[in-house]
Amino acid sequence: MYSAAAIANAFLELAKRDGKSLTNMQLQKLVYIAHGWMLGITGQSLIKNKVEAWAWGPVIPDLYHPLKKYGSGIVDEPLPAKATLEAETAEMLVTSAVWAGYGDLSALQLSAITHKDGTPWSQVRQQNPARHAEIPNRLIAEHYQQLLHERANPIRPE
Repeated sequence: MYSAAAIANAFLELAKRDGKSLTNMQLQKLVYIAHGWMLGITGQSLIKNKVEAWAWGPVIPDLYHPLKKYGSGIVDEPLPAKATLEAETAEMLVTSAVWAGYGDLSALQLSAITHKDGTPWSQVRQQNPARHAEIPNRLIAEHYQQLLHERANPIRPE
């Protein structure tokens, strides 16, 4: 498992390589989606941080707080992280696949994907609409396992 900051930094590197930039919200959603696919494909967590159901969708508080200074603007520097992803690891392969499938989407498009009815976020928000309740990894894993079995090309948004 990695810190959410290490995964966010991997996405920042992939974006830089491709001449793109990312906002706080895009990073939140991409890290969450990568975590979901990792759970769905391997049964293992990608990040060690908890995910919560906020009004704005799934949020990783440990990632949100260092990124909030950017507001809705572009994140222009890596986050402090103790580890980086190594090439050819399952974590990097999933992160790269998520980048290939979701990297061209705007913050609003990524948010719409994570806000759909039946998603882990929507299920937790229905039960706890007034607070930031944790989204259990079990629920995230079940959702992404279901997507894995429903799709011909799994790590692509529909």
